[in-house]
Amino acid sequence: MAAASGNRARDKYSVLLPTYNERENLPLIVWLLVRSFQESGSNFEIIVIDDGSPDGTREVAEQLEKIYGSDKILLRPRAKKLGLGTAYIHGMQHATGNFIIIMDADLSHHPKFIPEFIRKQKEGNFDIVSGTRYKGNGGVYGWDLKRKIISRGANFVTQVLLRPGASDLTGSFRYMPLFFFF
Repeated sequence: MAAASGNRARDKYSVLLPTYNERENLPLIVWLLVRSFQESGSNFEIIVIDDGSPDGTREVAEQLEKIYGSDKILLRPRAKKLGLGTAYIHGMQHATGNFIIIMDADLSHHPKFIPEFIRKQKEGNFDIVSGTRYKGNGGVYGWDLKRKIISRGANFVTQVLLRPGASDLTGSFRYMPLFFFF
């Protein structure tokens, strides 16, 4: 038991939150993340990667940085919308944690699942833990039928061709060690 506690004390979690027009959602998702990490006693940072949102997202992130501290909320903006994949890379370049968590800022991924991701990774020594919309209580809300069919279809084709064993390959709620990338 002492070894597990020691590992937890050394681990730091870097949450990557790419944003574009998330002014309304950002305060709540940050509050939920901070609460979740504080309740678990984990060391963390939240990296907000804003892609030049015209709705004031950057200004909200700057306020959150002042409220929670620049050691917990790090704003790493970019001049314009450059895409989700490059936003993750940009965030990873600024991450100081040994584990990263990628998730959407629009509240489609709830931070309450992060302690379970961490527990699963440690128990099974998994390389990646991924959330899924297609098992248990997962789901997609607010999507039209076309988007649901495309998502399910893409996951089905990938399963048939590659057999990765994951139920949701197009989702973006993941937990993994940073060393995978650098």
